[in-house]
Amino acid sequence: MLYKTIQGVRRALDIVGRTGGYGVKIYVPANQWSNLRVEFKGPRFKAIYNGQALFEVEDETFVEAGMVGLWTKADSVTLFDAITYGASE
Repeated sequence: MLYKTIQGVRRALDIVGRTGGYGVKIYVPANQWSNLRVEFKGPRFKAIYNGQALFEVEDETFVEAGMVGLWTKADSVTLFDAITYGASE
């Protein structure tokens, strides 16, 4: 699930072609590194987990570049090894 936060209020972004719901169901193994990638092109964001495209969202709230954040649920144990950004190769 992807979210946007405006003035401290977090809101879920609807998956393209679907309104509501809570992301997609996918198995995430414990005690193993995984790769989560989000590709941005204009207002469209594509979430990719370990090379598998999961879903896309579209939102035009923020038109200027520069703000990204990471958030995890309180019941998860998560480590982030690296955050990178830049043009696709």
